[in-house]
Amino acid sequence: MRMQDGKLKTLLICLCLMCIGTTVQAAQRSLLLVCADNSTLESLTHAEVRKLFLGLPITKTRVRLKPLLNGSDSLITEVFLQQVIFMSKRQYERQLVSRVFRSGDQRPPEYENINKLAEALLNTPGSVSFMWSDQLEGQTGLKSLSVLWTDSKN
Repeated sequence: MRMQDGKLKTLLICLCLMCIGTTVQAAQRSLLLVCADNSTLESLTHAEVRKLFLGLPITKTRVRLKPLLNGSDSLITEVFLQQVIFMSKRQYERQLVSRVFRSGDQRPPEYENINKLAEALLNTPGSVSFMWSDQLEGQTGLKSLSVLWTDSKN
């Protein structure tokens, strides 16, 4: 009887580990740089993305790029600012306000609704934003330019 109890425990542990592994893989997220499908933009380096979202003018294929902020969830903003811009939200806001006062440029518009962000990307030539990979799957007319960050814990 003890032999069967040991085998049963081993089998249950293996099943639990398999379930945990499947759940962890499903939870993996990637942060993507996105634009409209009809955009001639092919790619941007991380340095160019950082400069663009800090308000510096970036021109590619004779089009001045326009950053659009994705504020659809607080986690995406936090990940984008920490992993791509290398700033806290407070530092980023200070940087934007300072640049607006110095240069007279406008700060990037922020969209809390993912569908309105997608609409702006489709209707604004040269616009670029960031989305989770699962957010992009739900949109038509948008493409991924690059992966900005992937959850490496998984």
